[in-house]
Amino acid sequence: MRCVVPAVLSAVLGLLVGCASTPGGRNDPDVAAARAVAARCDALMADPRIDPVRDKIQLPLSFDAPQAIDYLSDRTYPTPDESAAIQALWEARTGCRRFGEERLGPMPNFRAESEDALVDLLGDLREGAITYGQFARKVLHVGARDKHARELLDEAQRARDLARLD
Repeated sequence: MRCVVPAVLSAVLGLLVGCASTPGGRNDPDVAAARAVAARCDALMADPRIDPVRDKIQLPLSFDAPQAIDYLSDRTYPTPDESAAIQALWEARTGCRRFGEERLGPMPNFRAESEDALVDLLGDLREGAITYGQFARKVLHVGARDKHARELLDEAQRARDLARLD
């Protein structure tokens, strides 16, 4: 059994990226809120209705994680049972995002766009418009765009910080 909590906590903390405040120590309210969100997301992702696709979709869904070759090369389309599981995954993902935004505030625009793209991809997969492999490859592309946008944001922040020092 793999440990999902650190991965989900890492993903939730990733949602904080770009926020005005940086989480500090253990008693920091932002860290406590992030942990609460991670716990809620873990519970949502543990939904047994998702089980039929756990071996077809790399979970937890992450923009940073590489995709295993088995996922990337899967040319199958979802069965009706798997489509229902993808719907449950979609519900868990959107529920997690909603709960996170309630507790942590809105995520940065680049991350919201990535999350929207991921939800759209889940819809395409659920409807049978793409294969599991196409889904995995598209998630990689969304992740690459997300990383690039984050890097641009970091560069802009560094430039602003340097300009203030002058």
